[in-house]
Amino acid sequence: MVSKQTSKRASIKGFIKIFLLFAIVASFTALVIHVCVNYLPKKEPDQSQNQEPEPEPEPEPVIPEINFQPTVDAWVNSVGGNKGVIVYDIDLDKVAGIYNADAKFATASLYKLYVVYHGYRLVQKGEWDRNAVANGRGNTILECLDAAIRSSDSGCAEPLWSKIGHSHLDDVVNYEFNMMSVTVSSLSATAREIKDMMLMFYNHTEITDESLIAVMKDSFLNQPVTTYNWRQGLPTGFSAAAKVYNKVGWNYSPDARAWTIYDDAAIVEFPAENRHFIVVVMSGYVPYQQIARFGSEFEAAYHAGITAAASADSASDSQN
Repeated sequence: MVSKQTSKRASIKGFIKIFLLFAIVASFTALVIHVCVNYLPKKEPDQSQNQEPEPEPEPEPVIPEINFQPTVDAWVNSVGGNKGVIVYDIDLDKVAGIYNADAKFATASLYKLYVVYHGYRLVQKGEWDRNAVANGRGNTILECLDAAIRSSDSGCAEPLWSKIGHSHLDDVVNYEFNMMSVTVSSLSATAREIKDMMLMFYNHTEITDESLIAVMKDSFLNQPVTTYNWRQGLPTGFSAAAKVYNKVGWNYSPDARAWTIYDDAAIVEFPAENRHFIVVVMSGYVPYQQIARFGSEFEAAYHAGITAAASADSASDSQN
C-alpha cells in the first residue's frame, strides 16, 4: 500500500515538472516573439523589382588630340632669324608642337610676367595693400599690376620689381615657383620657361580673390593701342572664334630696321569647344607680321583637327 502511494506521488511530481518546463518554454517563446515583433527593426519590402533601372552615366567626352608639329615646322622653315616655339595643350597636359624651346632668348618685357604674378600673390596674402601708391605717377599697386601687363610702357613694372627686390624675386621663382632654371634678373628665358609661367597664370592656384582674378584676366585680353599696338603679333593672327590672353615683349632697332627681339606669349581659348592652349614664340630678327601669320596658321590647324576628329567620330558611330 505504501509503495503504491509513493509511486502515485512520484508520477504527480513528474507531471508537475513537465508542466512547469512546458510553461517556461512557452513563456520564453512568447517573450521572444514579442521582442521580435515590437522591438527589432522591420525589414523594408524589396522595391528593387518594381523600380526602373538607373540610366548608365554618359561617357566622358573624348578630347581630340591635335598635332601642331607640322604647323610649327612649316612656319619655322618659312622665316629667317632666331626662333624658339612651343605649343602646349592645357586640356591634355602635353606639348603639341615644339622647336628650339630650350634655347635662351632675351625676354624684353616678358620679365614682367614673374613680377606681376608674385605681386598678385602678395596682395592675395595681405602683404601688399592693393590701394597703396606704387610709383611716382601715383598709381596704386593694383593699377600697376594691371598696367604692367596691359601696356608695357606704363612705368609700373620696374617700381614693383624694386619693391620685391631683384635677387629676392629670383629666389621666389626658383624655390616657390619651383622654376630652378629661371633667373629673372638675367632678362633671358626659354620658350618652355615662359610657357610654365603662363600656365601659372592660367591655373592661378594661389590667387583666389575673384576681384584680382578679374583684373588679371582682363589685362591679358583687352589691351588698347597706346603709343604702340600691343596685340600686333600673335593676337592679330586669330579670328573672333578665339580669345587670346597675351603678353608681348620686343625691341625695335631703327638703325637695323629690325625687331631684334620679338617675344609673344599667349593663352589661347576656343570657347565653342572649350579648348585651351599656350603658344609661346621667342625670337630675334623676326618681324611681328610673321608671328601674326603663325597665329593664323595655328588656328587653321586647330579647326582642321577639330573637323577631322568630328568626322572620325561620325564614321565610328555609323559603323556601330
